Parts: sequence; C-alpha cells; structure tokens
Amino acid sequence: MMSKDSLWDLVKSKEYNSEDDIFNINDFRLVGGFNSRLATWDPMEKSSRFFKSLLFSFASHLDNKIIKELNIDEKFTGSGIHYFLKNISKTNLGQPLSIKYYQYNVDIDYLLSLEEMLFLYKYLINCKSLLEIGPGFGRLTHSIISNFNNIESYFLIDLDWMLDISRAYLGKVLSEDNFSKIKFISVEEYKNKNFDIISSQNRIDMAINIDSFQEMPTDVAKEYLKFIGDTCEYFYSKNAICKYKPSDVDINLKDESQYRAALEMGLCKEVIDIYNTNEIQVQKENYFKSYCPKNFKLKKSEQCFGQYLYYFSSLYKKLN
Repeated sequence: MMSKDSLWDLVKSKEYNSEDDIFNINDFRLVGGFNSRLATWDPMEKSSRFFKSLLFSFASHLDNKIIKELNIDEKFTGSGIHYFLKNISKTNLGQPLSIKYYQYNVDIDYLLSLEEMLFLYKYLINCKSLLEIGPGFGRLTHSIISNFNNIESYFLIDLDWMLDISRAYLGKVLSEDNFSKIKFISVEEYKNKNFDIISSQNRIDMAINIDSFQEMPTDVAKEYLKFIGDTCEYFYSKNAICKYKPSDVDINLKDESQYRAALEMGLCKEVIDIYNTNEIQVQKENYFKSYCPKNFKLKKSEQCFGQYLYYFSSLYKKLN
C-alpha cells in the first residue's frame, strides 16, 4: 500500500525543499515569497479568486447602499440590487465571469451600472433625453432604459465599429420599443454635425462619459466638453483622475510606447501613486476642474468603489 504524503510534507518538499536554503525572516513575506503559501493568497496568483472576492464585496456594498439611499421598504439582504436588476434582462449575454449573489448572477459590468444609476438616481427620474459618449457595448444604456421609463431618447456617440457592437448587443437585450429610443451617431456624423438633437427645448437633459475621455486626445476631449456645454443641462463624468506608473501595480512593460502614448491622452495627465490617499485627495480637485464644462458647476461627487479608487463620479450642472 502506497503511503500518502501529508499536505505540509508536500509543501515543504516542493516550496521549501533544499537543505541549502536558509530561511530569511527579512524577506519571506515578499510577493511570491514563502508566506504566500503559508498564510495568504499570493497577490500575483493567476486565478479569479481576488476578482470574485471583489465582485462579492462590490455587490454587498451596493446592496446596502441602495437600500439606505433609496429607503427601500423591503430591507432584506439582496433587496438593494434587486431594485434595479429585476428590470434588466439578459445581463449574461456575452458570457461574463459572474458570482451568485442571492437570487442574481452578478458581473462587474452591471455592478458598475448599478453604482452609476444610484449616483444619478434623483436626476435620472426627471430626464427625458440622454447623450452618452463612448458607451462601450451598451451596459449603462441597457440599464438606464430598463429602469427609467421616463427616458424618451438616448443618443450614443462612438466609433463606427464600436457602434456595431453596441447596436448588436442592445438589439438583443432590449425590447423593440426601448431599442427604438436609441439614436446611434458615429464620430464622423458628430464631426460633420450630421444629426438631429431631438429633445424638449432643443436641449439634452444629461450627457454621460464613463472611462473614455481619459483615452482621447486632449483636444478631442475638450471639443466634446464644449459641445456638452452648448447642448446639455447636466454632465456626468466617471473617469480616472490621473495616470500611474505600471510598475506600481507590478506590470512589466515589454514595449513602453503604448504607455508613453497613454500619458498624452485625456485631461488629467499627472502621474501619482494611485494607492496613496493623500495624493488622490489632492489630484481629485484638478480632475473636478478639468472635466467641468464652461458655465457649469460641480453638483456632487463621489469616489468610486468598483472601478478603482482613483476614479471619481462627478455631476455638473449648467449655470442659469
């Protein structure tokens, strides 16, 4: 009969396996060090363990926050995210990585949408027209249209090939009536002003930009801000407040050309330590000023949870 090695005999033989090795108390807790096997997860491990833990923490955070801020009557665990998710169908299209949070499979995309809708809630309930610049595959468009029946028109501006993706996705997840509220506008159409803005008083109630102005050439982002200032009553921005060094998050670049190009994009180009609260508190003020359209003022702001702590939600209102 074969003898079975104990788990810790195997650990010792595989990971602490040489009599020549001298245990060093000064560095055994380094990333990838022996303590990563003894007591904690290795921060650099190649699994979804950390990400799934983030999903659970984010879902729990939002669940409690929604219950509190919207004063939901049914105050049971899960009722917060249920308030929004019950209205959003087919969130699993595209096979995202998800976890089970009570009755829902939740993924990062729609948790981010819940965070954004909660931040904007008391303003969205009074909106009829929205403009989203750079909507990605359309997660927030899907979420808002499904939850706010008062929305009559939703304009999307993006690159042609990205509009192909959002058009295909939203066509699958929305009802025909809700899909008909969307106007897809290519960047070329925007540049040529070859579209109609249809809204009450010939204005858009709110413009939205999430995680994309920071990736645009500075002059392009400023042009969009001018357009927003001329046509919209509110502007919601959720973008990074800064740049950071890849080495700060243990990314080893083989080609630094993309990083150097990224440093020149957007409106906030300062490089800071994104895990230093003091530097974040200083830099966020620059972010609030940089993203404020002319003749607008900051109405409310909030540090983000799910989209990293160096992102801030900020809502601006046009001055009367």
